[in-house]
Amino acid sequence: MTSQTSLDAVTFEVASAALQSAAEEMGSVLKRSSYSPIIRDMDDFSCALFTAEGELVAQADYIPAQLGAMSLVVKSILARWRGRIAEDDAFICNHPYQGAMHLPDVNIVTPIFTDGELIAWAGTAAHHIDVGGVNPGSEGPELGELYGEGVVLPPVRLSIAGRENEDLVALLTENFRDPLSTLSDLRAQRAACKLGEERVHELVQLYGRERLVEVMERMLTTVESAVARLLSELPDGAGEAEGSLDDDGKGGSPTRIHARIEKRGDRLSIDLSGCDPQTAGAMNIPWASARAGLVYAVRCVVAPGLSSNDGLLRNLDITAPEGTVVNPRHPAAVSIRHNSCQRLADTLIRAMQQIWPDRAVASSTVSFFSFNVGSSHPRTGRPSVMADVVGGGTGATSRDDGLDGVDTYMSNVGVMPVEVAETNYNVRIRRTAFRPGSQGDGKFRGGLGLVREYEILTRPQHATFYAEQTDSRFAPEGAGGGGRAQATTITVIGPDGSVIDQPTKSSRVLPPGTIVRVETAGGGGYGDPADRSAALRERDRREGRDEGTGNEHA
Repeated sequence: MTSQTSLDAVTFEVASAALQSAAEEMGSVLKRSSYSPIIRDMDDFSCALFTAEGELVAQADYIPAQLGAMSLVVKSILARWRGRIAEDDAFICNHPYQGAMHLPDVNIVTPIFTDGELIAWAGTAAHHIDVGGVNPGSEGPELGELYGEGVVLPPVRLSIAGRENEDLVALLTENFRDPLSTLSDLRAQRAACKLGEERVHELVQLYGRERLVEVMERMLTTVESAVARLLSELPDGAGEAEGSLDDDGKGGSPTRIHARIEKRGDRLSIDLSGCDPQTAGAMNIPWASARAGLVYAVRCVVAPGLSSNDGLLRNLDITAPEGTVVNPRHPAAVSIRHNSCQRLADTLIRAMQQIWPDRAVASSTVSFFSFNVGSSHPRTGRPSVMADVVGGGTGATSRDDGLDGVDTYMSNVGVMPVEVAETNYNVRIRRTAFRPGSQGDGKFRGGLGLVREYEILTRPQHATFYAEQTDSRFAPEGAGGGGRAQATTITVIGPDGSVIDQPTKSSRVLPPGTIVRVETAGGGGYGDPADRSAALRERDRREGRDEGTGNEHA
């Protein structure tokens, strides 16, 4: 550990804020220069800075699903390339068993050198609309092995000493359905990393190399100490909770997620050994994503005001046996891992509420409906892949109703704008609305779910769609006497107007005229419904929030 005796408080605060600002500025560059709607319009990406040894020190809060995960990629790069890393190299990795999450989440990471010495890393992770594989969008609940989900990239060099690796680019171009989008987005990620490098170099010029390295180390120890203090102030105790996925991705039995958490002094022990074995389908959570779920849940309940860095993990003792759904063995499929991550986050939070009931909140939706379509551009005819997600309601708290129609827990992805969908893909968005009556009742009610309808246009198109909480037994739970929310429903209507009976996790070719309608779960309610105020019930009536009113908010 670097000595911290020479670092004054003002310098530390200013320099650490500058590193955090640099990560956020990287995000602005990536968002504004990316090609694909899922990055540009829906914010499905993250940007961060790391120490020379791969410890996360500053991350922009775009999508919590990537909190605490990206540092594992940096450490995989170091394990593979240490001693051969050169200035202006850029590494790419999407391997879920080497630090990444699932194949569409592609990491671009660059080393930062000063006077020939590696002092830091800049990194980005962004969801790419397609990285090959069996299905357009590279996701498939029914897939049983990683190999069917797309091109698997261990840490390799996208750029070598500043020059793009033409052989790798050619390989990617021939394996992705929409190479223009993918390569453009990769270059946007590289530009974001370049900006991060420049900002770090500016700070080196201002403070010196040793002082900046000291700042990064203190950023980690400051969060570590703050988490220890916050835990010490909370009562000791133990709690456990479990939740279930609707199935294993292939229509099998529900999959159990279980967490037991014990707090003693300034440490928190999290035991996930009660989770079911890894699934036959693609619901498995690679360790990077499970780790991100732990960081997210602990940050929400214990330390919501703290910065996100790897110091938060130093007070956690984690048990997660290999071979379970939260830590599968290679080459188990993982492409639908985000639905399972949402369920894990909910379960962890409910377990901690057993220890500290004053922090209880109702459950939010973990449905996370996703709709991927192998389409074409309506004007140019160029192959394209659409990737959309639909959120729902958050759970109510002891002080307020939940939020309507948002991407909950570890997600933060926006709904694709209708204009973007219809100008880029042969798909029509027929309807986007809040779902009255989807929320759990209570003194405070959960947020509303969403309704969205997609129509396939022009020609048959290969669609993959899936959601959780279509089984009403697993709908979002209330807290403090509040009611359970409604389950999610997915309806497929054929060109002739008849309802097609099929699984709620599906990948198939849909003929033109087919309509896919999703109605997502709202959030659970908090407190006795009899205690809801007359003013709030009048507002519910006026805004058409109760079932059967038909009052839509498009």
